[in-house]
Amino acid sequence: MTAAPVPVRVRVRMYQVGFGDCFLVTVEYGTSGPDGRAERHILFDLGSTRSPRMGAATMKDVADLVAQHTNGQLDVVVVTHRHKDHLFGFGDRDGSQTLAALSPRLVLRPWTENPNPADDAMAPSSASRAGAASRRFAAQLSAAQEAAGRLADQPVSGRGVRRDLHAAASDQQPNQQAIATLDAMAAGRRGRYLHAGSSLELGRIIPGMKVTVLGPPTIEQYPKVARQVSRDPEYWMLRLQRALHAAVPPERPSKRSRLASTGSSTGRGADATPYADVPPGPVRWLVEHLADHQTHSVARLVRALDDALNNTSLILLLEIGGVSMLFPGDAQIENWRYTLDRLDDDAELRAKLAGIDLYKVGHHGSRNATPRRLLGLWAQRPPDAPRITALMSTRAGVHGTTPATAVPRATLVEALREVADLYSTDDLPDGQSFMDVVADASGGPFRVVQT
Repeated sequence: MTAAPVPVRVRVRMYQVGFGDCFLVTVEYGTSGPDGRAERHILFDLGSTRSPRMGAATMKDVADLVAQHTNGQLDVVVVTHRHKDHLFGFGDRDGSQTLAALSPRLVLRPWTENPNPADDAMAPSSASRAGAASRRFAAQLSAAQEAAGRLADQPVSGRGVRRDLHAAASDQQPNQQAIATLDAMAAGRRGRYLHAGSSLELGRIIPGMKVTVLGPPTIEQYPKVARQVSRDPEYWMLRLQRALHAAVPPERPSKRSRLASTGSSTGRGADATPYADVPPGPVRWLVEHLADHQTHSVARLVRALDDALNNTSLILLLEIGGVSMLFPGDAQIENWRYTLDRLDDDAELRAKLAGIDLYKVGHHGSRNATPRRLLGLWAQRPPDAPRITALMSTRAGVHGTTPATAVPRATLVEALREVADLYSTDDLPDGQSFMDVVADASGGPFRVVQT
């Protein structure tokens, strides 16, 4: 039997996509495997909502770089969640063709993306399997995204959606072409849909690689991950898309006729219109106000959907040789809490998180995606421990207008710099399309490769 190749170096490339994520993890080996290759590659996300400040890199440009850096062969694709700034490149006409030609052997996505949740071979396993509540939650996310898509289709002028809200709603659109591309890549049982605690053996594809899946939990594992849903249940109704379509008809009826079509508070109506599906109370109020494009209602819908989708992000801890890397996508505190609540009783997990060598900064540096407890663990590392490398793909000025809401959050950036060497795509020189860090597989730290 041929001995498995031994990893000698770990390389991480962070691509300049503007406001979005795209990272390539490459493991380099001392000898070639049976296929003649001496390296393996994992791509984390490819998307953007805003181009870089300088230059005009397209998704096709980045996809071409990925093809070049993988020598034409990807091994694993990880799409942390379905937001545009993480998967838009898979829907780009030219970029998606380039990525598909790289023939990934495995596509990893959160359990909420499983197109066949009843399929035992693909659904979360054991006691954590996605039950009725989880399946309902996943379906409601899809319905809410369709509703956001309808908002994005509305005009921006006159009585239309305000420009900033229109842009925010566009960021939440379903990205159907990207999903179709990923589904095709995952065909033939090459797709895995993961939840916290999922068993994922990558040794056959990435020799020496160990993966711990920290998130997202299913609703059955941790109901609080759906906190946004329980707090504003009207936003996730399966009928919201239909109601919203009725709320913005081609020719808007008068308020009197709308109320007549929905009936009184008892639900009786003269005709079987879409409004008949909307119960009395807060939901009917929301739909009627959406018909008038009340911007605060639209903003709440978009913001709640944004939070919920971020909380479906994969959180993966990768270990190869003596190097470990934490990739949390855009996971927010509700997703992270499932792991944080276990740290007091799980010394091994606590030690692993405290000892990471590389951190992909969560949610582009937003205030609610890097738990203070993580920073506390890193602040307590012994003085002789290798310095953490933190990589942040972001673009300042895209989200948030005050220091309290801006992304990246200034106080978080300051705290990260105290415990890590922090590098941001927003700081890359004009014309530099990626940055490259490398570590010996025997142990960190990572060091910057001059390009």
